[in-house]
Amino acid sequence: MLRTTPARWAAVVVATLVVALAVLAAVGRGPLRSQETLPVGFVAAGSAGTGLDEVGAVRLPIGVVRLFAGPAVEEIAARRVGKAGEGRVRAQDGARIVPLTWRFAPGLAYDDLIAHPLRYSLAVVSDDERTELGEQDVDPRASAASGVPAEGAAVVVVDGDGRDLDLVVTYEDVAQTVDAASGDLDAGRAAALYPDGPTTLGVAEDCDARRTRQARNLDAGAGSIYCRVGPLTRTSYLPGRGWAPDGRVWSAVTLTVTAPAALTWLPTGDPYAVRHGAVDVTLSGAEPVSGPARGPGARDGRTRWSGTWVFSTPADLVPARLHVAAPMTAVRAAGSDAGPPTVVFGIDQTFTLKR
Repeated sequence: MLRTTPARWAAVVVATLVVALAVLAAVGRGPLRSQETLPVGFVAAGSAGTGLDEVGAVRLPIGVVRLFAGPAVEEIAARRVGKAGEGRVRAQDGARIVPLTWRFAPGLAYDDLIAHPLRYSLAVVSDDERTELGEQDVDPRASAASGVPAEGAAVVVVDGDGRDLDLVVTYEDVAQTVDAASGDLDAGRAAALYPDGPTTLGVAEDCDARRTRQARNLDAGAGSIYCRVGPLTRTSYLPGRGWAPDGRVWSAVTLTVTAPAALTWLPTGDPYAVRHGAVDVTLSGAEPVSGPARGPGARDGRTRWSGTWVFSTPADLVPARLHVAAPMTAVRAAGSDAGPPTVVFGIDQTFTLKR
């Protein structure tokens, strides 16, 4: 049997310790595998951390997107980008890691919101290198009911030092760009949505559907002879028409007319039937680009009729006058000779627009 001397035991112990230390060193370098390099364009959804600064607010036809960005850094905890372990990851040479957060708050009620496309997209541009953050879907019920802004977050690797950083929000192919450093906004064709969204103009005068003296003698019974000109809304975007051309806005107005299908001539009690004429709406002399072709038909039996007209108007010129012609005629029943054969009523009126 071989005898082991103390010197030999010491050598064995030393060798074992060397191997153990080597193994521990290798294990210690395990998390450092998380020190892998992240390329430009890398995006990880999730926690962007805290301490982000608001860099801008972008108005869309459906609401407002608020944008937040954190400092551009060279490395970040691996778990922040979905990597396992307690290590850290680095951006590739010449790049930086930027945390971002965005919050969407609706600007419309639910019924109006669902008439619009309910998505927008986000992108980051740094040193002319663009990175897409993807489309953001809007849940109309959650957005309109909760009052809590829908929030998203991402960590993105950008080219350069992160100082020349633009955030781009796109809705229906129209992009708005925020300079993250200065907060400057290039709204492009969406400019008419600022500062407070679409401009609304009211009419100074009441709408009068009994515009002649004879019309005062027409009795609507349980119904009514009534008209209303809604507010004129000037906006960059309308569902169904999309974005207005450069330098112009859509100006939309709704007209509502109420009249029963039959009236009574008060002086004699004779019945009269209602006939509708063609409806004509102009805005400071301009014709609409869309609207009901002629309004209700002559023998339309509806007691309430409504239509919306849309005009293309210069963005820098606020219209001053709106003219509405919606004539109606009360026709005396056959076989009756009391009262006038016809009585003209309805609208033929010029309205002054005011803020």
